[in-house]
Order: sequence, then C-alpha cells, then structure tokens
Amino acid sequence: MSKNKALVGAAAVVLVAAGVTWAVVGRGAGAVEVSVEKAARGPLEVTVSAAGSVAPGTKADIFPPAAGTLASIEVSEGQQVKAGDVIAVMDTRPLELQVAQAQAAYDAALAQADAVGQQQPSSADEKAASAAVTAAWSAYQAAAKQYELVSSGGVSDPAALQQAQTAVTLAQAAYDAAAAAYDAYKASVYDPAPEPKDPTIVEALEALESAKQQAADALAAAQANLAALTSAGANPTAVASAKAARDQAWAAYQAALAQQEKLARADTRKARSSAAAGVEAARQALEYAAGVLERATLRAPIDGTVLFNSATAALPASALGGSGGGAAGGEPVVGSAVSPASAPFTVVALDDLTFEAQVDEADVVNVKPGMKATVVLDSLPGRSFATTVERIGTASVVTPTGGTAFPVVFRLANAKETVLLGMNGTAEIVVESLQDVLSVPIEAVLDDAGTSYVYTVRDGKAKRVEVTTGRMTETRAEIVSGLTAGDEVIVGGLSSVKDGAAVKVK
Repeated sequence: MSKNKALVGAAAVVLVAAGVTWAVVGRGAGAVEVSVEKAARGPLEVTVSAAGSVAPGTKADIFPPAAGTLASIEVSEGQQVKAGDVIAVMDTRPLELQVAQAQAAYDAALAQADAVGQQQPSSADEKAASAAVTAAWSAYQAAAKQYELVSSGGVSDPAALQQAQTAVTLAQAAYDAAAAAYDAYKASVYDPAPEPKDPTIVEALEALESAKQQAADALAAAQANLAALTSAGANPTAVASAKAARDQAWAAYQAALAQQEKLARADTRKARSSAAAGVEAARQALEYAAGVLERATLRAPIDGTVLFNSATAALPASALGGSGGGAAGGEPVVGSAVSPASAPFTVVALDDLTFEAQVDEADVVNVKPGMKATVVLDSLPGRSFATTVERIGTASVVTPTGGTAFPVVFRLANAKETVLLGMNGTAEIVVESLQDVLSVPIEAVLDDAGTSYVYTVRDGKAKRVEVTTGRMTETRAEIVSGLTAGDEVIVGGLSSVKDGAAVKVK
C-alpha cells in the first residue's frame, strides 16, 4: 500500500512554529513531560507516493531484418550517433544468395506467364473444329436417309446403294476433319503448354479426341452398312447396319459440337490469371529479399546514445541502465548470432527522460493525467523535479512484494546532465489540494474502538477530546470537528498521558 503525505503551506508552518510552547506548565512532581503543537488552518495537499526508476522517454530498438551474424560493429557503447549512422553490419553472404534465388524464381515466373500467353487457340484451330461439325452433320443426314431407304425395303434401288456410298464418303470427311482438329490443337496448344497442364486445355484436348473417336465409329458403321447392302440385299442385317450407321453419325455430330464448344471455352484466362499471380508473388519475394539485404546494414533510427543489449534477448525499457544491461547471452560482438526476435542495439535520447513509478492499484484510481507531481531520486537527495502525470499504463505489473500496481509515467525536464537511466526514486503525486482546512500532526490523532481523539493541554492537565477526522495523510490529519485553530494538542510523550493527568510542556 502506498503512503500518503501532506504538505502544509507557509502560513500553516508559521502557525505550527508559533504553537510550540516552551514554558513549563504544572511543575508538579508527578507531571508528565510532553511536547505540543497547535491546531492550524491552512492549505493541505493530499498526495500518493510511489517508487520507480528513470527510463528513456524516446528510444528506438534496432532489430536485424533476418537471422544471421554480425560481421562488424561500427560504434562503441555510449557513443552519440545521428539518425542514419551505421551501427553494425551483418554478414551479407547468405542474404545475397537469397536475393539470387528470388531473382531466379521471378525470371521463371515471367517465362511461365509468357508461355501461358501463347496458349490461346488459334483461328486455324477454330476453323478445323467448325469443319468437323459441318462434316459430321452432313454424314448424319446421309446416314439418316440411308436408314429410311433400307427400312422401307428400297435396298434394290440403285439410289440406295448410291446413298450408302455417299454416307461412307461423308463419314470419311467427318473423320478427317475431326482428326485434323485434334492434331492441330494438340500440336499448337496442348504440347507447348508447360507442366502442369491447365485443366481447361486438358479438357479441350479430351473433347477433340472423343469427337475424333466418334467420327471413326461413324465411318466404320457407314462402311459396314454399305457392305451389308452390297452383299445381302434387303434383310434385317442391312436394316440394323443402316440404323447403327445413323446412330453413330449422330453421336459423331454431337461429339463434334461438344468439342467445338469446349474449344471455344478453352481460353487461358484462368491460366493467365494464375501465372500473373505467380509473377506478383515472385516479385514481392524478390523485393523482400532485396530489402532484407539492404537493411543488413543496421543504422540508427534516431539521434541519441547507443546502448548494447543482449544479443539473444530484447532489453525491456524498465531494465535500461548506463551499462546497457547485458543479459544472458552477452552483449553483441563481431560474430554474434542475431535474429529479428531481439534488438542487439538500442538508441536512446538522454535529453528526453521519464520517470516510471508503480502506483498501487488502490491509489491509481485517484491519479489522472496532468496532475502535479514531484520526483526525488535516491542518488540526488538534495534535488527534486517538478513534473506532471503524463500517462497511466492500462496493464498491471507485479511489485517486488507481490502486490498489484500500474505504471505511471512522468516527464523529467532539465535532467540530462545529472540523471542517468535506471536511477531509483519516489514520485509524490498531488491528487487533491485543499486551500483552508484545520489540521494537526498525524501523530496527535489516536483511536479507541473506532473513535478518534486527541489530548489537549488545558490548565496544566491533559484533556481527552473526541474529534472527527477528514483526509488523512502521512504527516497531517484534517480535523472536521472537535477542535478550533490554536488548540494545543499533545504530539510527544503520549504513551504516558491519561485524561486529567498533570503535564508539563517541554
């Protein structure tokens, strides 16, 4: 629990000084020797006291851009530097290799994107597919007429034979067109495409292959039909052959349509988009690797003083000291392993210092930014720093005694020449200022089962007087009722005083 402390004004001090009585009163043999002070009216400041230490107001940790080792250190600890000055340089050989690898990956991504850009089906591929559809439709029409003739018994008609021969010719043309479309697409689009093949390209080639097979089946059926007409005349076998030829011709036509549609959809927008994304990712990786290489030269981000931290652990602000606070792992030296997880160097502005106090959780609710405060450092007992509350931390800390406190920060002005980082001290925060109250020294107020009282001196005797207290500070107690200004209260020798006992004031 923090202590409270009251500061009385000059007028009150005069009254108190005037209230000390040196005359000897009641010189009876059994009189108790006491010291007294007068109850006085005046200003009273209620404060919250908290211990803390000096910390940098402005500091900048210097983190390596990647894991590696230090090739050189260009400054000494405590050296004054300007923003941009070189602090240390990392071994850049591994980083240069990473840049070279990133460059190679970027070049490969560009080549991939260029290859994808050349995969769009050509007008020749589209014309071949269109020709296959036209030929397949003609073959189907011929096969359908042939089936009608055969099923109606007209097989002896020379026209039926002529129709069958025409169906074979058209089926042959449909097959040739389908084969040409397949071969052209495979040679100009599918084969040049890089692995893995884009799914749309694979699907289009499969459709062309299916159309080619359907056309081959239709040709075989037309040829079988013609053979049946030539050898057997009107019979069920001829009818079945003609029907099969018609059905195969229809299937070939449908396949040709499907392959034409898929070929039309087989643009490379998706593949180009994927390739473009690959190029962008590779570009960013190259840019990052180049940036890491550039930042391998560690520079001061601000003007200030260089502190060396542990090479393996970041230095907390509260632990900063004049020596830089080398922790486990030691201060950085040439060859030290470093990583982005910790800052081997810190630059602090010694002309911008703060005092960070740990205020008890019971008191921090009364502290507000802007409140006046005074900081006294243990190493500079004859000097105090007038300041104000700058900010109050929102995250609690555990005190050395196991209590809960909150960090409160004060700015220290004109402290550069005498104050060092890590110096310990105490902050007194004025949480309430009373202008005209009646108060007595805190030691004059006693308690009896919850009732507050004081001993006054009247006619050489001690008199117990019950009082009502207000604000209680470390040195003064506000008296709300029971006393008036000028009343003498006993502050020394109280252990031997009883109500009505004879006393003498020393």
